[in-house]
Amino acid sequence: MLHLHTKFKLLTKILLVGFVLFASIFGYTVFYPHKIPNNSYQLVVDMNESVSGIANDLSEHDIIKNKFIFRGLLRLLRRDRKVAAGLYFLENSMSTWDIVARVTNGKPDQISVTFIDGWSIEQVRNYVNGLSSIQHSTTNFTDEELKSSLKIEYPSLEGLFYPSTYFVAPNQTDLEIYQQAYRLMQRKLTELYTKRSTVSVYSNPYQMLTMASLIQKETSNKEDMFLVATVFNNRIKTGMKLQDDPSVFYGLKHQKNVTRKSFQIDTPYNTYTRFGLPPTPICIPSYEAIVAASQPQDKPELLYFLAIGSGKTKFSKTYSEHKSAINKYLNK
Repeated sequence: MLHLHTKFKLLTKILLVGFVLFASIFGYTVFYPHKIPNNSYQLVVDMNESVSGIANDLSEHDIIKNKFIFRGLLRLLRRDRKVAAGLYFLENSMSTWDIVARVTNGKPDQISVTFIDGWSIEQVRNYVNGLSSIQHSTTNFTDEELKSSLKIEYPSLEGLFYPSTYFVAPNQTDLEIYQQAYRLMQRKLTELYTKRSTVSVYSNPYQMLTMASLIQKETSNKEDMFLVATVFNNRIKTGMKLQDDPSVFYGLKHQKNVTRKSFQIDTPYNTYTRFGLPPTPICIPSYEAIVAASQPQDKPELLYFLAIGSGKTKFSKTYSEHKSAINKYLNK
């Protein structure tokens, strides 16, 4: 009995020592201020970024000593869903506790605003109107009024705001966000338009942007984007209609049910009833789509393509080849 009592006391001491040791390490890791390398670090938290992603970023740059404790602390305090997207300036010395408090107080130094490629102007405006911590001066503007405020002379706002992440100060206006995105798109367009392929059919950068928007909606495969650009470019040069489905859908966007008969409805965006490019872009194109639009290849034989599923596209030189592809991949 005495032997068991001695063992019990020994086990108790070991557990106590272990607890004290754990508490010391935990306390040191969580509460002791650690010097930030170079005395400054800019933490970027993207929209919907995971706690793991933030922890990995901080750990890789030696801002925190233990990413698992950082993640566990956020979840223990139920703050893992309170991390606001934005830019945080971390300076001098900070403890893990300080950093957790900093990124969950809802006040980033700069707010993260992200425009996604493929978005329509309606999606862009709904997103901006729903942003908190900025001043909303354009919420009740029509597209024409917003276009006028931005001094945009294009026929539509569609596709004009470059898809990227922008950082704005709290209480900055929504108009300033639109200005940043518009100017960046103009800069990218100008750069790529001056380097466009000699076989391209564009007479101005806006036409190239419109082409890029069609490419964006047709495929997400970067290599196929160049071939889609080539097909569309060839069809315009040879006097063929583009027959681009996404453009037709865009022109019918207020029609709930689109059927085969819908393709006979003539709108400015119906590339089955009209020749050439539609009058405006149909979405925000990605940078890759704009690059592809600027570089159609010198392959005049390519005139057809067909989306065959799983992100793949079948390209054909003749209508008979194209029809065979339809029978093989779609009629199944």
